Amino acid sequence: MKFLKNLNKLSGCKAAILTNQSAFGFRGKYHYQTYSEIFDLKTIFLPEHGLFAELQDQVSGDELKYLFGNMQIVNLYGKEESSLVPPKESLSNVDVIIIDIKDVGSRYYTFLTTAYYILCEVSRLKQKTGKAPLFLVIDSPNPIGKKIEGTPLQKEFESFVGVTSVLHRHGLTPGGLLSYYNETFQLKVDVIVVPVGVIHPKSVSSFEWVPPSPNIPTQNTCLVYPGMCLLEGTNLSEGRGTTKPFETFGAPYLVGKAKEELDRRLSSHQSGNFILRNLRFLPTFHKYVGSICEGYQLMVLKPKQFHSLYFILYFLKQVAELFPKDFDYLKGVYEFRSDRPAIELLAGDSTLLDYLYGKVTDSDLEIYLQESESLWTRAIKPFRY
Repeated sequence: MKFLKNLNKLSGCKAAILTNQSAFGFRGKYHYQTYSEIFDLKTIFLPEHGLFAELQDQVSGDELKYLFGNMQIVNLYGKEESSLVPPKESLSNVDVIIIDIKDVGSRYYTFLTTAYYILCEVSRLKQKTGKAPLFLVIDSPNPIGKKIEGTPLQKEFESFVGVTSVLHRHGLTPGGLLSYYNETFQLKVDVIVVPVGVIHPKSVSSFEWVPPSPNIPTQNTCLVYPGMCLLEGTNLSEGRGTTKPFETFGAPYLVGKAKEELDRRLSSHQSGNFILRNLRFLPTFHKYVGSICEGYQLMVLKPKQFHSLYFILYFLKQVAELFPKDFDYLKGVYEFRSDRPAIELLAGDSTLLDYLYGKVTDSDLEIYLQESESLWTRAIKPFRY
């Protein structure tokens, strides 16, 4: 990978940037403000949720307005799937495309998929014209570190919430993951990474945490998200509409003797890495708004040992067995796809889906996860730094 430690070497270049409020803190400013002092900043690309994380998930940003003088605002999360790809003219009149946006360490999180789509368009532009802007990634720490979880996304499940071959919890920084895409898919773009520590600090304390989107309020949320995001494909609440989304989860139907048996099974599965606190909650929006839900708060005790994905796969399998008349996987449009249910796009792997449907044992799942994680560890070695 190529590195750049002094942005002033590109001073005066015409630039476009993918960013949001998560890129904050250098010189006490939002980073797009700082870059305006170095570059001739022409365009801001808006990811899902908007520049200041104003919008909830799967809400179009077409109506968002910002006052930035002559600067162009290009929304890359509109009402149609075509909006996810940047217009060719937004790429052809700049020298540098800056990617400065924080990831949460999970492949479902859409910011780096948006960056990947931009990268692919830059690649097409280069193949067609022989020229393309420099792709400059301002690297930031992975908030959940280098630990990995999961299996590679299979091609038939690729979507905006999953790029082929990437694990559920990938263990890379934005610079590492985008460099992986560039090399693995032979995009042949000039990708330059500004190392962590030049703009973003090498680590971020909880006191400095800026929520990158509305339902990632804390770093702890990032820790459980690689597994808990699968709840989006079910009729269980993932805690949206509470103060601890993805850490709080449940449904009104988790009651009675079946709930007692679920508690027993989950208790025997904890192994000291986490605690499940029984609770009741009232979502203020999203699933079950205004209805009391019975459920849990997931409290992680040993982050290095806790495997969020394995936990939620086990949990969903138990709920499906114990509440067959109530539990269901959602159907309909999810992140612009209607040809597959959301759980398939999120799980992204036929073996994991077979496990959820009772066709794979717990022990076989564990072996499969371990083998997949070992292969991914070797594959990404060149992109870890």
